[in-house]
Amino acid sequence: MELATRGRRFADLCRDLYTLAQDVAFNDIATRGPARGWRWESRIADTLAHRGYPVEAMPGGVRVFGAVPASGLRHQTDAALSCVDAHVIGEWKSYTGPVPKNELLRFKAATDDLYDTLARRLPRQPVLRLFGVGGDVSPQLRWYAARHGITLVERSRWPAPVLADPELSWPDGTAPAGPDQRRLGWLSRPLQHVYPQLPDGSLRLPPPLPTPAVEALLALQSRWSARLWSTLDADPGSFERFAADLVA
Repeated sequence: MELATRGRRFADLCRDLYTLAQDVAFNDIATRGPARGWRWESRIADTLAHRGYPVEAMPGGVRVFGAVPASGLRHQTDAALSCVDAHVIGEWKSYTGPVPKNELLRFKAATDDLYDTLARRLPRQPVLRLFGVGGDVSPQLRWYAARHGITLVERSRWPAPVLADPELSWPDGTAPAGPDQRRLGWLSRPLQHVYPQLPDGSLRLPPPLPTPAVEALLALQSRWSARLWSTLDADPGSFERFAADLVA
């Protein structure tokens, strides 16, 4: 099973962050409060720098990719990253237990405000938003993230962009087929697709998918995540070797 780095693609970024979430050293329950959050964010920043991801730190969120939020408010967002195939607005939280709903709601509102300006600049690359945690979010928050195209990186499931990645080397006949790749891709949509721009420059929020359809997509991610782990387990040490290299 091939997990080697292929470049600074968005799928690679999601895979690297997911691997970090598996390392119990970053989820040490003995470290609490702001110290844990600082430690988690610092380790992510160090890893991304080591991997060669261009990261624009944003204390206070004054500008993101050169754009000021439409409202003029200063948003707290952890980083803006430039992958070879996407602009990424990211936030990382150190929660190992339930994630408070307001964290994701605030992130969605802040990135909406930022994109209100970015959309007028017609970015050539997809603009993706990425919310990573050391633990897991609730089923309700997974649904909310899927509804708004927010990519989640949790501890218990491989991120949808990794599962849908056509460059991930699965054993013959075991990779997701085209339809499943497209369905998994829906869980991680660019803001250009979440808010299509109308000819007059305004942004439109398309009608939501029915709840059963969203739940089916989330179940699809869980199934393919379990299948990927089964494939890795069939090649003992493959994930551990990659993880050891990543967190060294």
